[in-house]
Amino acid sequence: MSIKSSRALRLKRLVRWGGAIAAGTVLLSACGSSSSSTATTAPKPTITLVTNSWEGSLANNVVAQYVIEKDLHYPVKLLDLAEIPAWPATASGSVSAVLEVWGHYNHYQTYVVGNHEVINAGLEGPTGNIGWYIPTYLLKSHPELATWQGVKADWQLFVTPQTAPQGEFLDGAPSYVTNDAALVKTLGINMKVVYAGSEAAQLSQIETAYKAKKPIIFYWYTPQYFNHVYSFSQVTLPPFTQACAKLPAADINCAYPPYYLYKIMNSKLPTTAPSVAKFIQAFNWTAADQNSVSYDMAVNKLSGPAAAAKFVNSHQSLVQSWINGAPTAKKAPVLGT
Repeated sequence: MSIKSSRALRLKRLVRWGGAIAAGTVLLSACGSSSSSTATTAPKPTITLVTNSWEGSLANNVVAQYVIEKDLHYPVKLLDLAEIPAWPATASGSVSAVLEVWGHYNHYQTYVVGNHEVINAGLEGPTGNIGWYIPTYLLKSHPELATWQGVKADWQLFVTPQTAPQGEFLDGAPSYVTNDAALVKTLGINMKVVYAGSEAAQLSQIETAYKAKKPIIFYWYTPQYFNHVYSFSQVTLPPFTQACAKLPAADINCAYPPYYLYKIMNSKLPTTAPSVAKFIQAFNWTAADQNSVSYDMAVNKLSGPAAAAKFVNSHQSLVQSWINGAPTAKKAPVLGT
């Protein structure tokens, strides 16, 4: 049964139940009550979850939507919104929660530590990793590309009509927080950063190059279901340090920091929707869990509700721990994220 149809069925049941209560109230009044009043229940608020422009964010949300609507009986809206605008939107209450946050140290300081309008809802589960990647077939033919020094020496491999006479470094969405333009400059690599525009557009370009066995170097990350479709290898950058994290954005010269993916929610959610707040704080799964739902939607072409139902039905113990379990541990983002 679809989420939409199950919600309609619940609504019919509520109408019938409400009619029975009203009839009972009238009967009691007729039997001698000196006053009559009809108790009304305020409608439950709609829970708005932010979907960012990567498949893993959508995977989180379709599963959460399925559980919140089916088990907690709150209506859920999924809102497409970029990472940075999601912070003030969560603070204002126009957004209820974001189930996967990658860093954002400065926004965390403003909204969680500073004005307390946003709550750290605990770790999501996976640890995010961002870096430079190339197809493994390219590494086999050019083993020097395992490090940034090799990329610097072999930049000519990546020249495209769009960037000639420079090499091309392929980035994702302009809204992503990236250090690649700074790294290309500070490491002295003769390359130009080109933004694909979205994760989907970047995936398309990577896939086209991969199938043709062409050289390509790109910003990439885990968890991501695409890593189970094709074989990629990470390029070693100068190690991340706190000293590097304190540099101006344009001067970053080290690898990306570790990302302990976490959840945030509006500070009033525990009052307006306590069972949902408890669910969000307890929500926790693995990168493999997320990738399985993403894969079902992106590769197996299941709808969001169908992919969510498949996962939920085969992971009932996990789902019950989200509904009845304890909050996950909290970890603040590190400087430089």
